[in-house]
Amino acid sequence: MGYDRIRMAFKDIKTPDMKNIARKMSYEDFMLVLLSRRGTTTTMELNNFFKEQDRRENIVSKQAFSKQRCNLNPGVFIALNNNYVERIYQDKTIVKHKGYIITAIDGSAIEIPNTKGLQEEYKCKSTGQFEHRTIARALASGIYDIENNVMIDSIIDSKKCGERSLATQNIFNMLSIIRDTDKIITIFDRGYISIEMLLMMTDTPIKYLFRLPSKTFRKEQQSMQSNDEIIDIELTSARLYNLNEPILKEKGKQLKKIKIRMVKITLSTGKVECLLTNLYDNDEFSTEEIGQLYYKRWGIEQAFDVIKNKLNIENISGQKKLIVEQDFYAQMLVFNMAEDLRRDAKKFSAYKISKNQ
Repeated sequence: MGYDRIRMAFKDIKTPDMKNIARKMSYEDFMLVLLSRRGTTTTMELNNFFKEQDRRENIVSKQAFSKQRCNLNPGVFIALNNNYVERIYQDKTIVKHKGYIITAIDGSAIEIPNTKGLQEEYKCKSTGQFEHRTIARALASGIYDIENNVMIDSIIDSKKCGERSLATQNIFNMLSIIRDTDKIITIFDRGYISIEMLLMMTDTPIKYLFRLPSKTFRKEQQSMQSNDEIIDIELTSARLYNLNEPILKEKGKQLKKIKIRMVKITLSTGKVECLLTNLYDNDEFSTEEIGQLYYKRWGIEQAFDVIKNKLNIENISGQKKLIVEQDFYAQMLVFNMAEDLRRDAKKFSAYKISKNQ
């Protein structure tokens, strides 16, 4: 149950392993303050925390708290969240679709304090009509379980890293967290497709579903005689030329082609979209079901909306990269805890309704 997992997460905070990750902290109140942030000022956060604990005599100054933060490794929140997510997937009631965990990947720009230091840390540059003005932004990337509302893994980094690079990290982090299943589907929007991504995915057990831009694999799209076909993507020298990863480039040369399933779906607007997947079996997922599966991707956009507008993740409480990462990873853990409780509430309501019928 969600409550039990939250209780265990707070027990984790007290363990020597977490204290070692966090380095020298005096430690539990400090962690709880960060996990209970409401997007207000540091002074208000401290006042609210100790007031609600009925421990006003223990309140610390903003200056003392900020100094203490410099000793906290943000990795402690990543470790806590990994433990938390592992426990979720040990629950036998986890929701699957046709036996698969359905995940989606997306990236989102995150506004951070617009200081020169953070502009440099996150490699920001001026763009557009305001060439004289640089705005500090980071890139968040997450892999999200759509059926169970779990942000399995998340990363914040410079936008220069690129969505594909962060997505690759999300995927391998997910596989290290969810180790007892090989039935995962991951859905990607059209900005992610590339030869490099397809070659990388062949090294995983994941079933993928990409939305294709109209100009990507145009020859293969135009060759289709129906709206659902198995097609070979030829790994020509031209297609392999710009690959950055030598191992993947060599893999492409050896494979020579990648078998994929290409599906065309017609939207309510009349526009035709092309999807690419390695879910080859039409009996398992029909043409119509592939289209319905792609629409599930909307769930991760809704999740980022909650994270930004309800958890106020862009209300960063300091001006150092360390603080940005502390706030980000703490709030991603809070998001998973909140969604866990919401799942329990839905199950309890469904149980009461069925009992009363």
